[in-house]
Amino acid sequence: MTAADYRTAVARHPLGPPVRRITEAPWDGELAMAMAEHGAAVVEELVGDVLLEDLADSASGLG
Repeated sequence: MTAADYRTAVARHPLGPPVRRITEAPWDGELAMAMAEHGAAVVEELVGDVLLEDLADSASGLG
């Protein structure tokens, strides 16, 4: 998940559980800051449609 992905998910579901421990993500230097700013965790079940769409897009590029 990138900071952009996180912000999009939080916009769709702003009332997630509180973020507990935030650690730096080596793939995106802004992610930890975005999580600290919003303070809400993103529950995978609530963004499952986005995850499945991303997987489908990735799989379609394999063939």
